[in-house]
Amino acid sequence: MLVRAEPLELAEEVCHRMVDVMRTIDGALLLDADPAWSGALNTVLVKKGVRVSELARRSRCGSAASER
Repeated sequence: MLVRAEPLELAEEVCHRMVDVMRTIDGALLLDADPAWSGALNTVLVKKGVRVSELARRSRCGSAASER
């Protein structure tokens, strides 16, 4: 999953406690997580003060498709 959020460092810290953070690309986090977790991730990030602007599923070929 791709997560675009601010502040990125806080988003990474919070996500790292819940799922595997693979890397940061173009100012977004690439997570190794089941897309079914997107709602829970969004809820926790927002409660921790993170502004989430995008949650997207990564396809097998690497492109993102919007989850919203």
